[in-house]
Amino acid sequence: MKRPPRPFGVTLAIIASLILFTLFPVIEVGMLVSVRLHFSNLSFEQDGNQPIAMGADFLGIPDSKLFIQVIVALVFLVIAVFAWRGRPARVRFILMLACAALTLFNILNVVVAQLSQQNINGGVTSLDSILNSLSLGQFFMGILVTFYVVWYLNRGPARAFYRGYYLPMPVTNSAPDNVAKETL
Repeated sequence: MKRPPRPFGVTLAIIASLILFTLFPVIEVGMLVSVRLHFSNLSFEQDGNQPIAMGADFLGIPDSKLFIQVIVALVFLVIAVFAWRGRPARVRFILMLACAALTLFNILNVVVAQLSQQNINGGVTSLDSILNSLSLGQFFMGILVTFYVVWYLNRGPARAFYRGYYLPMPVTNSAPDNVAKETL
């Protein structure tokens, strides 16, 4: 018996989850590190030796959080590669669980950010509102992608792909109605 092919919906679910849970976090860390390196390499025109931002943290994000974000993104990449291959069969559940866990973490992150609104004395910039809307957009996109991944990976073609075979057709009673009534 031939192994079922990967359905297009599984491909779409894996790519959407990869974009959301691997590509976006790695790009975000890359941009933050790029900004940090840019400001640490600026120098005064007179000396040429002293960086302007020596010892300052413009981003307010510790390196440990950036490192953890990259590690989580790479772990999700490994899960997605195994889900793409379709082996082992339980990777379907691992992918659904990973999407749900990362979405739950993002929900908690957005709730904590909303509860700890910036103090008005610290100042509010237009960047804060842009980042807030981007955060909410990523939040809603995460919920939609997670629902799609869970929905599609529980459909028959996806289950057959991860199982590695189609289930046999159910046996139906092919007797005429009058024969079935006589036996009762």
